Amino acid sequence: MRYLQAAICVFLTMPLAYAGVSIDGTRIIFPAQSKSVNVQLRNIYDTPALVQAWIDNGDPKKTPQAEEVPFVLNPPLVRIEPNKGQIIRIIPLDTSKLAKDRESIYWFNILDIPPSDPNLADKNHLSFTVRTRVKLFYRPTQLAMKADHAQKSLQFKLDRSINSLTISNPTPYYITVLQVESGKNHAFNSGEDAIMLEPFSSRSLKNFILDLTTKKISYEIVNDLGAVQTFEAVMQ
Repeated sequence: MRYLQAAICVFLTMPLAYAGVSIDGTRIIFPAQSKSVNVQLRNIYDTPALVQAWIDNGDPKKTPQAEEVPFVLNPPLVRIEPNKGQIIRIIPLDTSKLAKDRESIYWFNILDIPPSDPNLADKNHLSFTVRTRVKLFYRPTQLAMKADHAQKSLQFKLDRSINSLTISNPTPYYITVLQVESGKNHAFNSGEDAIMLEPFSSRSLKNFILDLTTKKISYEIVNDLGAVQTFEAVMQ
């Protein structure tokens, strides 16, 4: 009798700890002056894990072989022993074509391939192959401002006629906004509809109801360490 083994690729949108092999941190910053950046992986399995790593430019459907990115990984394929760690080095290639006045974004991927169990060779079972992605920001050396200043520089403007709130990012950094509040009114809930503002860009939020008792806006962003910070701004 022939038995079927199904391999299912899971794209995680939940916390990274759900994977057997996890990435330390939720984002990677690559300063332009660095010769390499280390990414720490950890295997929380009680068995060895085989991990493939690669970088893509934002299209999760492309295969690692089809990607053309200005980085190389060392090693790109590694076996991690039970309850051990492994460092993956990100090494720049030709970054001369990347923007000098703003950040560029890529994605760091790992594919966690669990080991086969010889005891299950003659049994039907599912083998889950887990893919995890985190953002990789390439940061030029001389930007117009520091990252911590940029995060508190967002601008907010309300169009009362259609209850539309425009969020403007006048900085050279990517900024992820988790939540926006005006008094007790929420534009969206933290973690559910988070938006990432590109450098020097704007985004409009529809059906935003302003709390008429205040002109202050409170908003949450994700900083370089992956922590949530709250800032206030005055509505324009």
